[in-house]
Amino acid sequence: MKRNIIVGVVIVIGLCLVVILLLPVLLDLNRYRDRYLPLLEQALHRPVDVQDVRLTIFPTLGVRLRDITIADDQAFSPTPFVTIPSAEVVIQWKPLLSRRIQVEHVVIQNPIVRVIRTQDGMFNTATIGKDPSLQPPGKGVSGTEGSLKPLLGVFTVERFSMTGGILQYEDRSQEHSRSYQLDNLAFVTNSVQIGQTASIQAQGMLMPYRLFLEMNGRFGPLQSNLDIPVIDVVGRLGKVEATAQGKVMDGRLELDVQIPNVSIDDIPVDLGLVKPVALKQIQAHLMAPLFPNQRLAHSPGLRIDPLTLDLQLGGSTIHLSGKGTPSRFDLAGESPAVFSQDFPLALSVQRPFSLESIRFEAMIQGARVDLMSLNANAFKGSVKAHGKWDGTLSAPMFSLQGNFKHFAVEPILQTVRSSSLSLTGTGALNWSIAASWPTSWRSKVNGPFRLRIQNGQLIGFDLVQAMEEALQLPGLLGETTGSTTFSLIDTQADLEETGLAIRQLTLDAPDFSLLGAGHIGFNRSLTLQGNLAVSPALGDRIIQRFPMAKIARQQGRLVLPFQVMGTVQEPVLQLDTKSFGDQVKKNVEHRLEKALQGDEQELQQLLKDGKELLRQLFGK
Repeated sequence: MKRNIIVGVVIVIGLCLVVILLLPVLLDLNRYRDRYLPLLEQALHRPVDVQDVRLTIFPTLGVRLRDITIADDQAFSPTPFVTIPSAEVVIQWKPLLSRRIQVEHVVIQNPIVRVIRTQDGMFNTATIGKDPSLQPPGKGVSGTEGSLKPLLGVFTVERFSMTGGILQYEDRSQEHSRSYQLDNLAFVTNSVQIGQTASIQAQGMLMPYRLFLEMNGRFGPLQSNLDIPVIDVVGRLGKVEATAQGKVMDGRLELDVQIPNVSIDDIPVDLGLVKPVALKQIQAHLMAPLFPNQRLAHSPGLRIDPLTLDLQLGGSTIHLSGKGTPSRFDLAGESPAVFSQDFPLALSVQRPFSLESIRFEAMIQGARVDLMSLNANAFKGSVKAHGKWDGTLSAPMFSLQGNFKHFAVEPILQTVRSSSLSLTGTGALNWSIAASWPTSWRSKVNGPFRLRIQNGQLIGFDLVQAMEEALQLPGLLGETTGSTTFSLIDTQADLEETGLAIRQLTLDAPDFSLLGAGHIGFNRSLTLQGNLAVSPALGDRIIQRFPMAKIARQQGRLVLPFQVMGTVQEPVLQLDTKSFGDQVKKNVEHRLEKALQGDEQELQQLLKDGKELLRQLFGK
């Protein structure tokens, strides 16, 4: 009898084992697709497809899925948002005895995830778990706490692992879309359970730059309302290391990020820099709502407040600070001094110089940058400027307005280029320039400016001597000094494509004044025309040797038309004989007209001047 009982028990156990072994064959989970797929689609608000679902018994109890596809929002792309060739869910045996299902391990192999950012800054992930057709008018589409919980349920297991993953990111926010990709992405989490502190590990390769990405961290204990009191992460991208500490409370993420050093050499993009540049001591406090309030028309989104870092240019350091959101970021900077030899771009200068006491404020709105203010000291003067860069236009625009006051002229010219001429004095410059870059990317720069130089000398060019040579009367005006002393040079000009169009040039000196207009080319060519009014003393000397010049007197001063040709380095002053003849003719005609109209005084003066002119011409 006892033996029969034992045999019966063995038979029952054997039958149970056979049934268990045959369960994966007998129980076809694909027949229940119409039940579980609608639940997934309702949670994600995306079409979901699973080609094959199988129950597994050995070596572990679980479910194996093949060819999982989650469609993308059709407003973004017809390509699937997620494709997973193979996934496995491992279930613990023991909780089944208590009629509970507890997932022990989720394994995903070779998934592909595609993230897209549109031109208006919207991500395709924003519509996951939310039906756009149910949104009230004017409300933004974004994830909510209710829709995020079922998604996080995938990770809230004892262990989650992913291997061979690919994360693709397409940025369409710019005129030309850019694509990036994380290859060979591996992702592992442990102990993601309510009340436990979880660990996370991730690594991959950022393409097309071939930068290795690695991240390790812990977070928890995870609360039932998805609060995470502690987040501690250490990561590395290429040679750049970073740490982050923070928390999630009441659906709000706060994170303090620190990056000790980022060298431009670590960035695999050729920026055309000739000197090393580094970002040091980067610290940022990030805040972002994980569950945006749907009652608000606009989600507050990510906010950075504050951001601090040091921009290292060789031996020069610029301290930067800022705050704001990705759509609007306020940035300020200051530096005691920046030296030209540390500047990362090639400068065509003859000697080093420095900018001191630099302070600036700017506002960045996507592809538009507004320079609110810029203040600096250079060459014993002070610079103030403001402007903007607008890259949102089909032809990007740049504009800059400002002034440069009380600067020493001579050191600037010595810095810019070497020349046989030297100019001294105290200068003041005002400008308002604009530039555009059409599709050819050849810049078009224009705008007015005004330069005033006071109490200086033009060393290497004696204007009095140049007048003697132009009049072919050497030694007429006395001993030359080889320089021109002036009280004021006032230049009003426009920046053009070929150079500077001089609208008006005024030069005041003890013995003469000059008024002219012309052009200075970027190739250093010089053309200038105008009138030169000499002092009465110099005028008398010229008239004594050149009697005809007496007729060119205007209001007691001799006015001579002139031309300056040549180059900036070697200007040549010439008497404009044609203009001089026209001027004499016009002057005589004017005086004759007055005399014929009965002006007795003008008639007597004209006869006197004519008699004096004849006497000087013929020596009688």
